[in-house]
Amino acid sequence: MHFIIAGDSHGYTERLDELKQIPADGYIFTGDLTDDPARISGWSAVAGNNDQYFGIKLPLMTIVDAGDHKILVMHGHQFPAGQRHRRLATLAKKFGCDIAVYGHSHVPVIDEEDGVLILNPGSVYRSRDGKGTSYMILDTSGHTPRAEIIRKKFAS
Repeated sequence: MHFIIAGDSHGYTERLDELKQIPADGYIFTGDLTDDPARISGWSAVAGNNDQYFGIKLPLMTIVDAGDHKILVMHGHQFPAGQRHRRLATLAKKFGCDIAVYGHSHVPVIDEEDGVLILNPGSVYRSRDGKGTSYMILDTSGHTPRAEIIRKKFAS
């Protein structure tokens, strides 16, 4: 299965519309939409720390079935930065997930912690690593899932 993963759009929802044009088996959003959730129909989405200020009602966590893999999705603000990967891995394993996806930092990450693939797509709004806005493609079709960070300059 192939997934498009994006996050931290902060109201630039048309950028998610643009990504939705890419054929995939699923679309995962890691929070901080700050827009009407109806605009991202078809995305498996969670709430970010900024969404509460806009009264946006999305779950804090969700689990996505990815064939032979399971993906835990959270925004990530719930855990301190220095402990985030370890705590995400622990929570993922508790729910039988081998992949954990988060947002919040606006910095893309592909890492591994205690046998759990840890992913952050960065931000479609604003990068904090100075390398530009990004999203991610995840391929779970093999025994070992593979992820790729895609840097994209959006039209909007």
